[in-house]
Amino acid sequence: MNSATTMNGFSRKAVESFVQTVVLVDDKIYAPPPLGIITDAKKASPPKARKTAVKSAETLSEASVDQIDEAELEHPFSPHDIQASFAKNRIVCSLHQPRKDCSVGLQSDAYKLCASADIVIVDWDLYGDDGVKATDLIENLVVQSLVDDPHQLRLVLIYTDNPNLFDVADRVSEQLSKKIPDGIEYKAADEGLAFHTSNARVVVLGKPATRLEKFKAFEVSEHDLADRAIEEYCKLADGLLQASILFGLAAIRNQSRKILTKFHSGLDAAFLTHRALGLPHEEAFDHVIPLLVSEIEAALEDGMPSPVINKSVVEDWCKGKWEVTKHAAVFVSSDADPKKFAQDFCTLGMNIKDKYPAGKSSDLKKTIKDLTDNSRWPSKAAPAFKSLASYLSADLSGNDLRELSVLMSQRTFYGEERHMTLGTLIRETTGEQRYFLCLQPVCDCVRLSKPVTFVFSVLEVTEKDMATHVVSVDNSFDDLVYRPSIESCVTIKFRPEKGSVLANSSVFESETGEQFDWIAQLKPAHAQRAAEQFARVLGRVGLTESEWLRLKAK
Repeated sequence: MNSATTMNGFSRKAVESFVQTVVLVDDKIYAPPPLGIITDAKKASPPKARKTAVKSAETLSEASVDQIDEAELEHPFSPHDIQASFAKNRIVCSLHQPRKDCSVGLQSDAYKLCASADIVIVDWDLYGDDGVKATDLIENLVVQSLVDDPHQLRLVLIYTDNPNLFDVADRVSEQLSKKIPDGIEYKAADEGLAFHTSNARVVVLGKPATRLEKFKAFEVSEHDLADRAIEEYCKLADGLLQASILFGLAAIRNQSRKILTKFHSGLDAAFLTHRALGLPHEEAFDHVIPLLVSEIEAALEDGMPSPVINKSVVEDWCKGKWEVTKHAAVFVSSDADPKKFAQDFCTLGMNIKDKYPAGKSSDLKKTIKDLTDNSRWPSKAAPAFKSLASYLSADLSGNDLRELSVLMSQRTFYGEERHMTLGTLIRETTGEQRYFLCLQPVCDCVRLSKPVTFVFSVLEVTEKDMATHVVSVDNSFDDLVYRPSIESCVTIKFRPEKGSVLANSSVFESETGEQFDWIAQLKPAHAQRAAEQFARVLGRVGLTESEWLRLKAK
């Protein structure tokens, strides 16, 4: 269970619970070395010429180099100590020593092994090649992951005895920049020895040796490498929600055996009978997904700490993680400390009024009184509410709030196929580019064999603070209003393919040739609520009754 009281502790516990696999790639793991390895380092080919480092270190003296050689003799590299350091954290560390003549391409054993790991540790100088293979392997891992699995978090550590860590970092980032020129991010805290892509972090760490003082913070012994790896992985997932999700994924994995036992082989006959009774339709196989989802939901409900994020972590986030913005400082003016107000807002909610009671001496107190005068927050059209709702945000645009609302109400797609069903949001490609919400019952969206008319409701685009739905389109957001009515109802006929109406490259084409962009898919509960609201409008009853009695009933 999570008992962390700080953001750093919360993130670390989440990473420790999630990370399972590490691969260490080095040329000095086994003795004797595999066939094809040159055992005498002096026989290795000289390093290739390379460009000057962007941020090179001062030249080390010959005496310093001699001291490094002596240090290596006194403290020989021990990959098994690295393996043991991860074992203490219940993390499996695989040791991989490639052959000298092996490839590190996309089809190589080295790449395939590393691509499946959470953390990859690569020795820089493999068989005296001065980083050639290490750079190629890292490039393949980072660049290809953007293509194959752009949402997988990956940490790559370069572990080297090279005295110039800046030079190593520059050469790797230079090569990656050629493939992803706009996709590399540098942070001042990393001092040029680490950088991010959208889903990966690459860090240069030094093996114990004699180095300049500025490299000492990135020098790690074999015994401490696991702790440093966890620390660096935390920087990949350092948000409150990210850490919470890591806890959830770990809880699912921990219960995987129990989940499997629920679907034991003794149920195969019953399941096939269930399918046979439903033939000629094949949809029984689709029932596996909701069965699994319900078990995963149960595992999360019973396996996750409650609350997932405790009050002390929230307070620490406000104090240490959150940066005071100009609009936040303006909101509290000189009446309160912005960070203390953030803590009170996050932990007290509407009860903040007890911390800032109404009074004539403070504009902030008057604002809080206006916002909390009732038992509910006021309408979001209230001027002060927009400022309060965006108090913790980086700006007043509200786009982060929109992004969260999309995440909470709309299904994420991890595949390419899109089909029309209850809750599908589409938009005209021409004309007014109106939005339509599909209200067709789910059972009428499958097993289709001929053109079918679908029922939709038109959604209005609004620029006012009154949206009921938000959609992400072309890297921006549109606020939509759903007003179910007979007037907003439209019907469109589509021709099915393979039993349902499928989109071609996210575009639906009606039987008459009109085209509609697929925009989003509401989650089942949100889609069902929209259908219920529409059905309520259709289900109104018109009757004759006593006007006196009707008025009394209001």
